[in-house]
Amino acid sequence: SMSQDKKYEYEFSSIDILKTPDVNDTSEEVYPLYNRTYDTLYFVRSHHLEITGSNKDNFDIWFSAKNAGGVWSKAEGIKELNNSHNNSIVGLGQVTNSLYLLNSYSSTVIRDQGISVTNLRNGKWTKPEPIEAYIDTHNKVYSFFMNHTEDIILITMFNNLSEGHEDLFVSLKAEDGRWRDPIYLGHDINSEGFETSPFLADDRKTLFYTSNGFGGLGDGDVFMTKRLDDSWTNWTEPKNLGTTVNSAKFDGYFSLYENGTYLLASNRLAERADIFKGKWSLVEVEEDKKDEEIVEVVEEAKELLKESLPDNFLIQFDFNSSKFDRKTYKDDLDKAVDFLLINPNVGLVVEGNTDKKGDELYNLILSHKRATEVADYLKGKLPKSNNDKVFVQPNGEVKASNDDNTSRAVEIKYILLNK
Repeated sequence: SMSQDKKYEYEFSSIDILKTPDVNDTSEEVYPLYNRTYDTLYFVRSHHLEITGSNKDNFDIWFSAKNAGGVWSKAEGIKELNNSHNNSIVGLGQVTNSLYLLNSYSSTVIRDQGISVTNLRNGKWTKPEPIEAYIDTHNKVYSFFMNHTEDIILITMFNNLSEGHEDLFVSLKAEDGRWRDPIYLGHDINSEGFETSPFLADDRKTLFYTSNGFGGLGDGDVFMTKRLDDSWTNWTEPKNLGTTVNSAKFDGYFSLYENGTYLLASNRLAERADIFKGKWSLVEVEEDKKDEEIVEVVEEAKELLKESLPDNFLIQFDFNSSKFDRKTYKDDLDKAVDFLLINPNVGLVVEGNTDKKGDELYNLILSHKRATEVADYLKGKLPKSNNDKVFVQPNGEVKASNDDNTSRAVEIKYILLNK
């Protein structure tokens, strides 16, 4: 077992086009997933001469299995899972031998937007049934990945939280067997480009995915990031897997196995993608003392910045009013905007307050209006990308004192952001 003080990193060595099983030909092969319990390789193929669905441009599911003598079967399409739509495998149950598929089997569900599951019974796959995961079909979904213990779904989709193109989300299976609403994995690992074909390693923490938004060797590279806690929104900086794994073309559909191999699809050798296989190992890395020193320096810098933050200031409001005199406070507010622009780690909390006159709920709403009025002024002066640094906090009459004038005010507070 690994001791706590030692640090290990993935090292990726050789990579080569997959020779056994012999699944690559002139058609396109992507999404390789290997079930190590049943020694079966599944993959997705399009543009094939021997069509197993009904349209050669669509994706179909194929497989090759190793027999007891160690010989792989000739790859073939799974007829009962391929129809005239795009058919793709998105995960497999390691123990149950379930296959999770892109949902294109039920007419009631918008096609391609959900996940279906099928099981092998007497040598045939059962009719795929949709799983009850919450996927908002208004958002264009691009890809899924079901982990092999069948309780985590990674989703890449476009919705109002997305940075640009499709971004990464996760849906977790609750104790009661229901799937929770997708959680956005955060700005650290999502870019303004596309994020696609996610894969979660067995440790449930290390995430591999393809992106073209972090710069790299070419048209979509495989990146790796590690979850730092249980929140699913806190990740290490995405690391490009480097020239061993990535090429100047598209590299994706990466998956990693505990026997020291990894699989991926790439069009580096031909116009259409083929499946590649490589080797990985865990290597011990020297703990860098320098890192700790840097952390100390950063902490010191933060303390200094904290001490040098400007004083909080008040903006007065008239009785029962949510409008303030912009001329009077223009200088103070503009100084606050300038300070935010120079210091990326600083934010503003805009606290709304009222006096004790009137109804408590009414005052809470009034304090919210006051804070929003000031926050909107500040946001109007800041570039859009900085608008998330201004926070509104309505206090209602909680902080009211005997002096009604100071109670009827918005307080601007400077805070340090954890960036």
